[in-house]
Amino acid sequence: MAKHKQKYKSPYESFETNQRFEFASELAKQYHMDVSEILMAYMKITASVANNFSGKIKQQQEIDQRFTAFLNDAQEMRNS
Repeated sequence: MAKHKQKYKSPYESFETNQRFEFASELAKQYHMDVSEILMAYMKITASVANNFSGKIKQQQEIDQRFTAFLNDAQEMRNS
């Protein structure tokens, strides 16, 4: 029986579409942040990861992990 590898699906894939502003707006509301903070953080994280990991999937997974950590840290700071 062959294993079927599922393609990695980023929870933030909307940033790669023309719906990025709407998606950033939703996240901004959810995390009580400004849309520009969300967009800037995602761009900075993406830029810092771009050349440090080989393979598109590994890059995207690292971006997703770092961006999730950013959102969680922002939420923790707001709750404390």
